Formats: sequence, structure tokens, C-alpha cells
Amino acid sequence: MLNEQQLKEIEDFAYLYIDKKDIALVVDLADPSVLSDTDSAAGKAFAKGRIKRKAQFHKNITALSDQLSSPAQAIESKLAESTYLNDTKS
Repeated sequence: MLNEQQLKEIEDFAYLYIDKKDIALVVDLADPSVLSDTDSAAGKAFAKGRIKRKAQFHKNITALSDQLSSPAQAIESKLAESTYLNDTKS
């Protein structure tokens, strides 16, 4: 059973794109595959970290797009289209 500190570390390392094997080593997990199981606390913490990073990236892109950055506007357009397509699949 992982404690709150270990779960926070998993989330923080996932946010920084540290790979599962390294995260498992740092937080003392015997099996890195547990990080792929979103039904487990460790898997949820891992997913949460990656999702938070993705959200921060999107926030940065939209902020740049709002400032009329052409490259950011192109990226935002692709993100919007991809999100729309994913949302309509559900």
C-alpha cells in the first residue's frame, strides 16, 4: 500500500515525463506496470500527473494563441479538432 507522499511523487514525476520504470524505482514499486492500471491508486496518480501536464501545455498554447502567435494558433486549431473528434466518439 502506497502512502500519500509516494502517490504525490508518482504524480509529480509523471507530470515531468519521467518514465514508468524510473518512477517505480524512486517510489519503491516492485512492478512498474501498476502505473498503467488506472484502477489502482498508483495508476491514478500517474494518469493525473500526465493529464495535468497536458492541461498545462494546452493552457500555454491557448495563451500564446490569444496573443496572436500564428504557430500557437495552428497548434490550437489541431488540438481543437482532435478534441472535437475524440469527444464525438464517446
